[in-house]
Amino acid sequence: PIVKELNPIELVEFGKVKRVRGTAISCRIPPSSAARVAHSAKGVMHRLLPDVWIHTDVHSSSGKKDGSGGGCGQSPGLSVILSATTTEGVCLTAECSMNHNCDDESQNNQYNQPIERKKMELPEDLGKRSATLLLHEIFCGGCIDTSAQSFALLLMCLTPEDVSRIRLGPFSQYTVVALRLFK
Repeated sequence: PIVKELNPIELVEFGKVKRVRGTAISCRIPPSSAARVAHSAKGVMHRLLPDVWIHTDVHSSSGKKDGSGGGCGQSPGLSVILSATTTEGVCLTAECSMNHNCDDESQNNQYNQPIERKKMELPEDLGKRSATLLLHEIFCGGCIDTSAQSFALLLMCLTPEDVSRIRLGPFSQYTVVALRLFK
């Protein structure tokens, strides 16, 4: 249906966090990696909240040698999406994917020259990083995610002359630039 005009919104009450839900997704890596991510993220969140559920979703190659088909591409990957819901209905999210460029300890080759090696991030570190990002979103105290601030402000600009109110945490750099454009 076509919407003729947007209704003003009032989203200023944060409430208390009542549950955390999430999904750990792995593609072309061992299925235990997604379980390790979920376990480490739950370990951080369970210190603060008992109602934490993180589902694991594992995709593997389709069996073809060229890698075509199936649910994932040719690159291995691991990601996690966490969502916290409050008593007032506010939903804050955080998502992380595996960092493939973690620095390893530099070693020396036979000519005593340093060799820089890159290694993938451990699944446990990814789980802790994602839980920490979600806790940071909660700590900021806004009713809108940092990544969705500019979109929420754009929708407020498109409402009629009635007053809309939302509670935001610290502005991201993207939101500052967007506000300059909206002006």
